[in-house]
This record gives sequence, C-alpha cells and structure tokens, in this order.
Amino acid sequence: MPVETTSLAELIGAAAPSATALDDGQKVLRYADLRLRMRHLTSRLAALPGLEHGPVAIVSRDPLKSALTVWLGAASGRDVAILDSTRGDLETVLQTIAPALVIGDRVEGHEPWATVPSAWLDDAGAEVGQQRLTQGAESGGWLVASSGTEGPARIARLSQAAILAHARASNAATGLGKGDAWLTPVSLQHIGGLAVLSRCALAGACALLHETFNPHRIVEAVMAEEVSHLSLVPAMLDRVLECAGGRAPPSRLRRVLIGGAALHPAIAERARAAGWPLWVAYGMTETGSHVTVEAIEEGWEAGRVGKPLRDIRIAVDSEAGAGIAGTGPIRIEGPVVMDGYLQASGATASIDGVFESGDLGRIDGAGNLHVLGRADDVLISGGVNLHPASIERLLGECPGVTDVAVTAVDDPRWGDLLVAIFCGDIDEPQFEKWCRDHLESRQRPRRFLRVALLPRNAGGKIDREILRRLAANSSN
Repeated sequence: MPVETTSLAELIGAAAPSATALDDGQKVLRYADLRLRMRHLTSRLAALPGLEHGPVAIVSRDPLKSALTVWLGAASGRDVAILDSTRGDLETVLQTIAPALVIGDRVEGHEPWATVPSAWLDDAGAEVGQQRLTQGAESGGWLVASSGTEGPARIARLSQAAILAHARASNAATGLGKGDAWLTPVSLQHIGGLAVLSRCALAGACALLHETFNPHRIVEAVMAEEVSHLSLVPAMLDRVLECAGGRAPPSRLRRVLIGGAALHPAIAERARAAGWPLWVAYGMTETGSHVTVEAIEEGWEAGRVGKPLRDIRIAVDSEAGAGIAGTGPIRIEGPVVMDGYLQASGATASIDGVFESGDLGRIDGAGNLHVLGRADDVLISGGVNLHPASIERLLGECPGVTDVAVTAVDDPRWGDLLVAIFCGDIDEPQFEKWCRDHLESRQRPRRFLRVALLPRNAGGKIDREILRRLAANSSN
C-alpha cells in the first residue's frame, strides 16, 4: 500500500527506509541515508547568511547531485529548479526564478544570488545536522523550465500537492511498488526524469539515474534484471532496440514508458515483436508528467494514448477543432495541474487546476484519447486543414521508411505545399509512388526529402522550425 503523505519531506524513507533510494552507477544511497543527508544539508542551508527565503537552483548535469537538490528543496520547504549549464537562456531563467541559492560549478557573471559549488552537497565526514525536515506543503515545489525552442522559456510551478497527486496516480497505473527500480536516462531538468524521484519515494522503489543516454548501458542494466520500469522517448527506444539485437528483456521489466513525442508504428511493432512491454503515455511539464497511459498490444492505433489516470479529467472541444472534423483542443483538469507559470515579478499566475494543452485530439467511444499534435501546427493545403501528425502516421506505414515528418513550404497553388522529410532505405521516387498508390490526393506530400536523421530537440520531439528550414532550402 502506498504511504499516505502530505508533504514531499515525509516521503523520504517513509515507505522503505532500508531500500535503495538513488543509484547513479557509482554511488548508492538508501532512503535512511538520504534522510540523514537531508538533515545535514538543511542545517548547512540554514547556516548560510541571508537565505531565509527563496528557491534553490542547481546548474548541473550530474543526476545524483540534481536529485539531492530536489530532496533538499523538499526537506527545507523551498521551491527547487534543476537547470542545464548549456542553456542559452540560463541567465534569463535564473532572473525569473530569483533563487536564494545557486548550486553549481560554472555559474558566472555578477548575479545577485548566493552561489556555492556542487561539492557543497557532499557529505563526506560531516556531522548530521539537527535541522528539522519541514512538514509543510505550501512550499517545496518544483520550478521546471520549458525548452524555450519557440520564444522565451516558461517556468511552470508544480506544488507539493500536485507532485504527490501525480505520483499516486502514476504508481497506481504503472504498478510501481516496493523493491522495484525505475531507470531514467531522461535528464532531471525535464519533467519525465524529475517525476521518477517522487514516484520511487512514494513506492519505496529505487531511482536509477543515468547522466547521459547510453543505449548499451541501458540494455546491460535491463538484461541484468536491475530494472522494473524504464522511461524513454521514441528516439531512445529505437537505439535501445538496435542495441538489444532482437533479445527479449527479462520478466522483471514490466513497463517501458514511452512519451515526449509521437511513437512511430514501426518502432512500436519492433518492440512488441521482441517482447518489450511498451506503454505509451501522454503528458507535459504543466501536468507533472503523463496524464494517460496505455499498453501497446496487437491492434494498437498510432496516436492513441489511453484513458486518463485517476482523478484526472480530459476533455476535447470539438467546436474549436481547427476545421478537422471530430477533433479539438485538449483540456486537462485535476490535482496534478501546475499552479501556473512563474512571472518576472516572482508571482505565479493561477490557472485554477485547468490546463489548455495546445494539442489537438479526439476521444473515441471507449474513452481513449487520440493525440494529433500541436494545434498551431495545422497546415492548410488546397483549402483543407491537415495536421502533420495524422499524415505522418499514414506515411509511417510505407515499407522502408524508418522515421518521417511532414512540414510545408509556401506555394501559390496549394498555400501550404506538403513536404515529407524521411529516413530509410527507400528513395524519393519510390516513396512518392507509394503515396500515390495508398493515400488520398489531399493527404499526399508533393515533395520528398531523404535525410540521415530528423531534427529533434532534447525531449525527443520533432523540431518543426528546423524542419521548415530544411524544406525551404531543398526547394531553392
């Protein structure tokens, strides 16, 4: 049974004190050790002058130190942000967060906040502090920055209540329990990695942390029966399957959670045929990670992401469906929704538990959500509204195509002239012929461009801006 808690601090060691909490392949911390470490660090934090209030941020790519900072925030009742030192907008993000303390080795400039090196988190030879772990749930949330690929980064604030609600709902859906181990090569700077920490703590499971994505290391961990749950984006899954060489994982691996981007049917079928237990999920930073989940079995339809997790309500406004019949913007409501985006003033703009996702979708007769893609990605070709993701799913059925994305260039006849950019061992004329034979005229791309890899961001999503530039350059 999950441990009923009212704050993140209470999670530390509550379910299984002797169980392993964090393992980065070099150092292992039990939950009891983690709790002692947090008491020490909260005492050290309290002793720093002028830091009575305000968030804590860490600028690092070290997953263990990032995880320790997350739990320090919980233990001290402070909001916490995990940031990448390579962000081009790092200074702007820090200015918005206005941290009381920044932990990091490469934080430069004349910033107004206090800074300590990442070694400050080390515990070697230190006496255990006496600072009490906070029991309050009003602070100690997460500040998670968006990728910022389209305009300035937005910083979502997730409250402790939202984090805990999501952990409970996710664990109920994924079957995470005491003694399990969830491996995440997804950075803790992204919600898909960050949420693993609270799920594992609630269940008394171990969070296996990888600093970088290494498919060989993941396969080794899986085959050694260390892993019960695994989080990947589709591009990572493709590499893992390649490294596995058709081998089925051991029975201990019960969930391979795929999210962050649309899953190509060919990759899904490869995984299913090899016996990998795939579960597709849909979610985002603003909802604390995934809000739906579905096992991929025979008959799975690309784009279908399952039913909502418990206590979460999902609706589609078909009257605002961008002219695509039966679809509409996806709205998510429930206790997992963020407080809002952090403003430059430090205040958080409330959204009252309802989030308009910006994605288009539909809900079928069985209550499953089907995600079509971003509402603002809709193309108008020949007077017909089309969504790239729906065309991409059709094109993905072509033999020899391993990955494909659809964009458009301006055209006086078509308006948006569809361009298919793809990977695979089929050439452009062959792909064009297949499209003529299998697709309706309105669905067919008019140009084709084969590339070695599709442009994707750190979260595994197609970078549509780069895609448009590729298409434009190819037509010149």
